[in-house]
Amino acid sequence: MLQKLYTHWLSSYRGIPRVIWYISIVSLVNRCGAFVVSFLSLYMTKKLGYPLESAGYVMTFFGIGALSGAFIGGKLTDKIGYYPIQFWSLMFNGVILLLMMLVQDIWLMGFAVFAMSFSSEVFRPANSVAMARHCEPETRTRSISLYRMAVNLGWTIAPALGGMLVAFGWEWLFWVDGITCIVAAFTLIWLIPKKAEGGTVLPGTTDHSAPISLSSPYKDKTFMQFAVLTMMGAMVFMQILWTIPLFWEKTYAWSEAQIGQMLALNGLIVFFTEMPMIHRLEGRAPALGYVRFGLILYAISYAACLFPPGVLPALLFTIIISFGEMFVMPFSSNFVFGRSEGPKQGQYMALYTMSYSFANILAPFIGTQVIAAWGFGSLWTLVTIQALLTCLGFWFLEKKLKRA
Repeated sequence: MLQKLYTHWLSSYRGIPRVIWYISIVSLVNRCGAFVVSFLSLYMTKKLGYPLESAGYVMTFFGIGALSGAFIGGKLTDKIGYYPIQFWSLMFNGVILLLMMLVQDIWLMGFAVFAMSFSSEVFRPANSVAMARHCEPETRTRSISLYRMAVNLGWTIAPALGGMLVAFGWEWLFWVDGITCIVAAFTLIWLIPKKAEGGTVLPGTTDHSAPISLSSPYKDKTFMQFAVLTMMGAMVFMQILWTIPLFWEKTYAWSEAQIGQMLALNGLIVFFTEMPMIHRLEGRAPALGYVRFGLILYAISYAACLFPPGVLPALLFTIIISFGEMFVMPFSSNFVFGRSEGPKQGQYMALYTMSYSFANILAPFIGTQVIAAWGFGSLWTLVTIQALLTCLGFWFLEKKLKRA
């Protein structure tokens, strides 16, 4: 039995292009230092003394910067290529993070958070195009999962280490995060030389995601509907970043180290489970069907937060939302990769990224305002219902694609 499990786990990594491994390594280096985003709401409320509502307003600038960065990043990727965009976005993001530790004023903090998220999100459309250009249709979902595995390994390391670094001083979060961004930029140069840029525009696969000839993704009505539904689902998931740490700190009275360890469990589960699971599931059902199942798991995970405080509800939430993430995100990305091609591919990737950027605007703002007005229980009920409605929306979209 163990031999079969090991063989299946090992086979899930075979056939993935070397460039995808290199892209994943760069992302791992970058993500290992991603402390600031995980602890930013706590940093503003505990270290800087901002009221919860004010912290929510500042976090809205994160979403606005991410939205702007994704849009500009898609345009620039289509014009000048994905390689320079990735390098310079990592460099600028590192410098901005190092400067953020000096900011105290709430308005300057809003501008700094905007600049940080802008420089970070410019990277994503370029990075997605690099992935799409170098992975073949039959290994596409596994390539996406390998990339996500690297990100989640970093996500496993970052919160746990970040929670311990806080004990030495909040400024350590900014130092390590900024330096790892700069290191990631030079890792990109080292592993992926400029001549690797290019690749072939690979055709779409099944799942009704075949590419179509439109001058802009904004004229692709089906893709626009997909983007809106993706945003609604992302608003649900993003509460794990913006309000779940506050919930555990205020309701469970957990320390930053305990919060970081529980968040790290999410990354650990995804790291060990996603690749073999995707290898088993890939091609057996339409991508959007897996996305719908993941959204149901999102709903169940937030419903678990309505249980009386304790370690067991927190574990249930973390485990269930981790599996929901593994169904939603790689198969959503696979749909996007299959739908996009040609000279506007960067803009398709940007629009998909912007769906998450819109979610990053709305999720912290709505989440903190609902908590301030009605409490955590009302927020968990609201996002549970939203996850189920989004699932229903994807069901209608899949029916429409089958009819087409």
